[in-house]
Amino acid sequence: MEEKSPRAKLGKTNKRKGSNAERHYATIFRDELGFKHCKTARMGSKLHDEAGIDLIFIPYNIQIKAGKQVGLNFGRELTYMKTRMAELFPETSLEHAFPRLVIHKKEVGAGKRRTDEDELVCMTFADFCRIIKVQG
Repeated sequence: MEEKSPRAKLGKTNKRKGSNAERHYATIFRDELGFKHCKTARMGSKLHDEAGIDLIFIPYNIQIKAGKQVGLNFGRELTYMKTRMAELFPETSLEHAFPRLVIHKKEVGAGKRRTDEDELVCMTFADFCRIIKVQG
């Protein structure tokens, strides 16, 4: 049996970390934030997953990043979501009205305690203003 390369093992580890983080945040949105129908896009919609949207059946377009993300560019991720949504969803689709967010659950070293600053949310200022107006 052929042993997998370190790069292949890393890819498998990153996929597992990403899937675990998606399930973690889906549970939070369901159990703590009241979005009882929230699911991961892997479970509910290949189309959403291909548009960079990881959580569905909530009024936000959320992409989840987990672990060490070398070269993570939040602006590029948000633009990717916007572009893919335009390609994949009809103009009348509700997804176009939802704010786009990227949640990054950063990697913490062994023996280190996770802090609030290890889980970050990034969005455009325009989307931030839309959320604040809805809450106000």
